[in-house]
Amino acid sequence: MNSHWKCRSFKLVVMLVDDQRITGILLGKMLEDEPDFVLHTCQEPSQALEMAKRVQPSVILLDLVMPDIDGLTLLEHFRQEEEFKHLPIIMLSTQEEGDLKATAFSRSANDYLIKLPEKVEMVARLRYYASSYCNYMQMIEAERTSTALARRFKLVTQSVNEAIVTADIHGRITFWNWGAERLFGFQEAEILGQSLERLMPDRYYGDFRQGLAKAVETGKCSLCGRTMEFAGVGKDGSEFTLEVSLSMLEEDGKIIFVAVLRDITQRKEEESRIYHQATHDALTGLPNRHHFFNRLEDTITLAKRQNTGFALAFIDLDRFKWVNDTLGHAAGDELLRQVTRRLLVCLRKVDILARLGGDEFTAIFYGVKDPPSARIVAERILQSLNEPFNLDGHTANISGSLGITFFPNDGEDAHVLLRNADMAMYVAKNSGRNGYWFFQVQE
Repeated sequence: MNSHWKCRSFKLVVMLVDDQRITGILLGKMLEDEPDFVLHTCQEPSQALEMAKRVQPSVILLDLVMPDIDGLTLLEHFRQEEEFKHLPIIMLSTQEEGDLKATAFSRSANDYLIKLPEKVEMVARLRYYASSYCNYMQMIEAERTSTALARRFKLVTQSVNEAIVTADIHGRITFWNWGAERLFGFQEAEILGQSLERLMPDRYYGDFRQGLAKAVETGKCSLCGRTMEFAGVGKDGSEFTLEVSLSMLEEDGKIIFVAVLRDITQRKEEESRIYHQATHDALTGLPNRHHFFNRLEDTITLAKRQNTGFALAFIDLDRFKWVNDTLGHAAGDELLRQVTRRLLVCLRKVDILARLGGDEFTAIFYGVKDPPSARIVAERILQSLNEPFNLDGHTANISGSLGITFFPNDGEDAHVLLRNADMAMYVAKNSGRNGYWFFQVQE
């Protein structure tokens, strides 16, 4: 660890490593009204380590894809340096890549963001990681100094909002700050000397004991140096989501585990709510056009892996415009909600239903690979739509026109399959409506 490191209590130093100049400009705009931040940008990945040693950042934003050296390789280079092993490093990417994200975390990245998030989120995350790292470095320095500095460390940790807990090689709690008391509900006197298992669900016990024994035996902690999410258990037995940063230190030949914990239950709920709003139709609660396209691409990948097929149906409501024009838009909205409930009854849990917009729906019948099987589902849907709808005392009679195409027989690309189903639907509509049509390749 760099013995010359000092916490810049008045400045949070952010270092951006990205070959794209525009990223630095946008990040600079985000931070220009934040006087406690200092931003350093590095467009040459080969110079990143040298700059980091010079500017001593509190947090690094590291682009995943860069020429000459990619972000994952550079991440490994940083972690190989003793002074950067515990430095918060956030990976930036232009898209959500599950495999790359998993690889980044396996190589001790602290976070993974789609660049660039909204200003409020970005500033909050940078301040959290930089401040936590500052507190962490202060804690390390305090632990390695005299008793007087140790008392100072305790005062510092008692003043921060985050919970800070330390434990010995047996997993017994040896330090408990005010933040931990507020988070879990245990007072210091009743929790010191108790096992860390008091703070976790019993489903974690096996992994916890195994991981603790391995860390003590090898002197290496696989979970240390990165931020993770776990469930915590309060004194009252309630569970909540924790963001945990774990470190393993050695003092006078004794191993000490240090955990910085933060309750992120509300943040996770808010993220879930925002994600649902962005990916689902507000009226029906179904996946929207963009989300459905992603689900369709995922289904194609799964079907290829399982060597199976599926049917894609484009569903358009007949006489929906008449309902809107005659009974009003409120009745039209209610009709769409009732149609959604009926369609879901016709489908299995493994199937996917979405609303593309207006009176257009799409559905994936997973494992349905031929017309005879698809015909059963299509007729069930048509029969359901033919039943009268009660719209605030008014009876509405509609029907549906379905266009159906098959993967992989009619195509293996999401755009192609959607176009096929759309074309087949228009054939069904032009053939008298209230029916279905299977896509046919034009000779």
